[in-house]
Amino acid sequence: MSIEEDIERAFGLNGLLSEVVDGYKMRIEQAEMAKAIGRAISQKTPIVCEAGTGTGKTFAYLIPAFYYGRKIIIATGTKTLQDQLFDQDIQVVRSALKIPLTVAKLKGRANYLCHHQIERTKAERSFSSLREVELFNMFERMLDSSESGDISEVNIPEESLRVQSGVVSTRDSCLGSDCPHISKCFVLKARKKALSAEVVVVNHHLFFADLALKQDGFGELLPECDVVIFDEAHQVADVATQFFGSSVSTSQLNELLRDLRYGYVILEDSVVAIDDMIDCFEKGIRDLRLSFEGAKGRYDLRDQGKFSNALEAASSLSSIGTELAEAIIQVTTVNLELQRCRERLLEVDSFLRTWSKNEDHSVIRWFDANIQSVRMHLTPINVSEAFRSVVSDIERSWVFTSATLSVSGDASYFTHQLGLEEAEFLSWESPFDYPKNSMLYVPQNMPEPSHPSYGTRVVEESLEAIIAANGRCMMLFTSLAAMRAARDQLSKCLTERGIDIPLLLQGDGSKFELLNRFKTLKHAVLLGSHSFWEGVDVRGEGLVLVIIDKLPFSVPDDPVTAGRINYLRSLGGNPFMDYQVPETVISLKQGAGRLIRDETDLGVLIICDPRLLSKPYGKKIWKSLPPMKRTQDLSEVTSFLKLT
Repeated sequence: MSIEEDIERAFGLNGLLSEVVDGYKMRIEQAEMAKAIGRAISQKTPIVCEAGTGTGKTFAYLIPAFYYGRKIIIATGTKTLQDQLFDQDIQVVRSALKIPLTVAKLKGRANYLCHHQIERTKAERSFSSLREVELFNMFERMLDSSESGDISEVNIPEESLRVQSGVVSTRDSCLGSDCPHISKCFVLKARKKALSAEVVVVNHHLFFADLALKQDGFGELLPECDVVIFDEAHQVADVATQFFGSSVSTSQLNELLRDLRYGYVILEDSVVAIDDMIDCFEKGIRDLRLSFEGAKGRYDLRDQGKFSNALEAASSLSSIGTELAEAIIQVTTVNLELQRCRERLLEVDSFLRTWSKNEDHSVIRWFDANIQSVRMHLTPINVSEAFRSVVSDIERSWVFTSATLSVSGDASYFTHQLGLEEAEFLSWESPFDYPKNSMLYVPQNMPEPSHPSYGTRVVEESLEAIIAANGRCMMLFTSLAAMRAARDQLSKCLTERGIDIPLLLQGDGSKFELLNRFKTLKHAVLLGSHSFWEGVDVRGEGLVLVIIDKLPFSVPDDPVTAGRINYLRSLGGNPFMDYQVPETVISLKQGAGRLIRDETDLGVLIICDPRLLSKPYGKKIWKSLPPMKRTQDLSEVTSFLKLT
């Protein structure tokens, strides 16, 4: 059979999917997308597919991958989609196609118990309460009772987060193939299962972490596969930037110090020189932390003089680490702990030397400081070459898909970021009837977002719509301060009018808890910032109103944003139109996408920012949004909402 015939047989009106999916409806866009992906997989060429909400992207890539792929990796941006793929969608497609593929879901190492870490934590007994001892004992018992060692098998209480760090491994603390517990290693068992499976579901972070697994002494997944699918692909560039860059925190340095102390204590022959140098390393970490005194937030290092103390302290700690690593290698009976610590010292030394000197102009040197810790970063300005080399390394098929990859139908911003200029780009509109079922409202006479009264006016312009919808609303903000101020003002307004609409604020519980409460209450307003702009799926009458306070431009003095702006400017480009506007469009499309999640959903999207209509770039953003009915008449909005 040809690809077209295979796809028709699966997606047709009386096709294979219709036999296993209740209420199945044939979608032309879905079948077209599946055919395009089938051709790309057969020809081993990369393809970028943008498909609006409701197209059915998952089945559109699973079916051709199952037909024409041998070993398939599917990487998702969120744990929710990873679980949905593994638990539901893949099972449906296997049943429909009657192809008995083996499937594995692989998580990061922080999800699996580590025998070595538990042994160490038990020996150190550094618990701060009886409750921590109880939680640790619970995890220790799991070593014998669990097949997978996955900590999600038990209902983990929130207070166990600190204990968890003592029962799972990190890339730094893992001894790899030298570990005495290697035969029982849960991470290795999970990876072996994934290596033998024909379909492996991971997340974006784990996919990129897998590229570095040679250092862990374990095998790699990537060389084994012939099809890689990135769902929620609009997130890939950001994740790739993290993994092609590097960072070190003072918390990591203190963990290394702790491991050095432990390794020295179990050394068969004590070496006074090493003990003294560990003391020097401890002082160096303390001096480094103190050198950031008073700094809170994100800073770049373009102003060398302002952070000269931190740069000097980092350089000094690098030298101490090098000397300590040299001293360790001189010990004839060094143990595995100290051997691994020596490798980590050399990695830290390399990082700190680069971070403290202004020599590599291809990376952005910056740090992020809070009360607990400081994390120093080396972030690449551009990952396109590095990612292009991964894609072209071995002949295989690459599929990238999301609902938000283009700006006014142009996906060049996405493809340039990842070096995918040669990839085929195809786009399909959502099959939903947006003009009939939804409305976009931009208030009149709003001040500029920089005006002191802007936040107040956002609430004033939203209040009548919230009341007309009887809650059932999500308010998305570009800053936590604006979110909190809006909650206070909205609470006061509703109280004065005697209206009982519960307000749920990001930070008053986990994202999972808040969404559950929102769905249960059925008439609440959920106020959220960045983490609620995507990955939220509330279908039906539970969500009929989404309010966005302003266009989500990244802060221009953020270190990474500033670094990229300067880089583009140095090349003679237009950073605002070439970088900031496309980033804003994709973020805004994600936020707007929270509203209409099903073909029967009804709702109103309010974007309060007047720049959407008043600025030339606003037209580009306007054209990128779903084809909702546009209005600036509030009475139209309230009448529509009262009918939902």
